[in-house]
Amino acid sequence: MKSTYHPISKRSGSAGDMTLTTFNLYNLFPAEQETLVRMGEEWQRPFRQAQDRPFLPIQLAKLSLAIQYELALPTINAVQEVGSEAVLQQLADSVNRAAGTGYHAISPPTSDRRGLQIGFLYDRQRVDLLRAEQLSGVDVTAAFGPHSANPGREPLVGVFQVSGQDLTVINNHFKSNYIPDEQTAKTRQVLQANLKQRTAQARVVRRYVNEILAENPAALLAVVGDLNTSRRGGTQKDLMTPLRILEGSPSETRLTNLLPRKQDIHEYTFIWEGENEILDHILVSPALLERLAGVDVLHFNAAYPESMWLDGKTAVRCSDHDPLEARFNLGNDT
Repeated sequence: MKSTYHPISKRSGSAGDMTLTTFNLYNLFPAEQETLVRMGEEWQRPFRQAQDRPFLPIQLAKLSLAIQYELALPTINAVQEVGSEAVLQQLADSVNRAAGTGYHAISPPTSDRRGLQIGFLYDRQRVDLLRAEQLSGVDVTAAFGPHSANPGREPLVGVFQVSGQDLTVINNHFKSNYIPDEQTAKTRQVLQANLKQRTAQARVVRRYVNEILAENPAALLAVVGDLNTSRRGGTQKDLMTPLRILEGSPSETRLTNLLPRKQDIHEYTFIWEGENEILDHILVSPALLERLAGVDVLHFNAAYPESMWLDGKTAVRCSDHDPLEARFNLGNDT
């Protein structure tokens, strides 16, 4: 039976033959692992209905609609803010039942104090996962680990085979600025500490990128995720330091940040206090840039009212982030 759901996301450019999306799922926790999140001026349990009904079925229903219709069934979906691999697989199973896809979830535990994880949803009918691993080592522990300044989410690397070619995706969720709005001396100090940690996290990822590109300069590689490049906590130049590190110095092979290529100064993936922000990014190696077909933010969340979180019949406002999508042509050698 034909669906009556009408997507609202808009795309520019060509479709390509492989889609990579990064999407913050906004606290996708198992039912027994509920968490408080900020909604307006209060901390509440998200997606709650009247009479204390469970929120997880609503959240899964909304995200399933989002992946089917707004994201249009991406080949690889790099996700953030997952509570467990099991609940991410529940989402995959929901999409698979509805769309006949073969999505599989991977999302290992991290050092995050709230239990936030990052992961991949990838369609095994279109792509093979050759290897998945969290970054590790002394520098990773110092920037992300349990004894770091603020324990975080260790980057997750997936090496996929798409159309006979290897694609490396490094999924990230850098330290956020999720603190009270009041600008006091203490909050300014915290914001500066957060920026310092994001900068250290960017250096960790860039070193790993350098290792891959030193071995194979023609590697198809993407650095993706919620990099939390907020407007708060310093000058614009300082706040962009982690992105500049990821892009690379003149002596390093440059990565290209895709979204600015649209040259749209009004573009955003998140809205904070009424101001547009770009927190979510996809940066690609030179070889992958040559295969780029198009890039778009899929706008069906950030600009819509929070009250729509409770409506399980629509994907709208299933998260507070809008997903970022990049489309590539990988089927033929160029």
